Amino acid sequence: MLKKLLKYDLKWIFKLLIVFYSIAIVFSILTRILFSIDNSTVFNILGQICSGVTISFIFSILINNIMRCWARFIKNLYGDESYLTHTLPVNKKTIFISKFLTGIITMFASVLVILIVLFIAYYSKENLEWVKTSLNILATIYNSTIIKLLLIIFLVFFLEMVFTIFAGYIGILLGHRSNDKRIVKSIIYGFITYMATQTITLIIMFICGLFNKDIMNLFMTNNIVNIDILKIIMYGAILLYTVYIVSYYVIGLKIFKKGIDVD
Repeated sequence: MLKKLLKYDLKWIFKLLIVFYSIAIVFSILTRILFSIDNSTVFNILGQICSGVTISFIFSILINNIMRCWARFIKNLYGDESYLTHTLPVNKKTIFISKFLTGIITMFASVLVILIVLFIAYYSKENLEWVKTSLNILATIYNSTIIKLLLIIFLVFFLEMVFTIFAGYIGILLGHRSNDKRIVKSIIYGFITYMATQTITLIIMFICGLFNKDIMNLFMTNNIVNIDILKIIMYGAILLYTVYIVSYYVIGLKIFKKGIDVD
């Protein structure tokens, strides 16, 4: 039953996201073509315009992915569809797992599409060499390889986006336990959840700073950050976001199992 629920959730969200994917890819191709034409002021200006549109759609993909997941969560669990959802011969845990997997899968797809769009629009031997040089320097500093470094950056960004989706889920669950102004309260609770978790992150960093002066320097000075500390922060971010996401799932499921009032 989980596969069927996941199928309908993904279909509903990707129905809109595919439009943004397509437009972003089209403008990335146009950017590529226009920038490849040398010695033309007109084509260079058009290329800059297409490049700006491409970047704007990259942000649109992320924003709409997050908003679409939240909209599906509300529509399917609290809106008109909720009457059918809650009468299905499936337990609440399965329904809830579908929503969380939907957030993870769609965001993973969106981040991959963004990488493809960036590659199409801006790939060139010169840019590639510049990226390789920059990454080689960072990889050497981090005592890592380019591939491993890219995976770390990708993972941190991906987890940050999933974390944002799940914070919204918690906000929706808490907001819809009220009898009025549910959407407004969902936004407030979601914001509080997000900020509270980020505050916890800062507190953890400050506590670590009590035992490591380089970390404490992030709070007390504006000096250049020690590269080893950046490495610790990157790995720490992966660990914390993973813990937060798992925690959101456990807390959200517990709230969901208590029962909900549909609109």
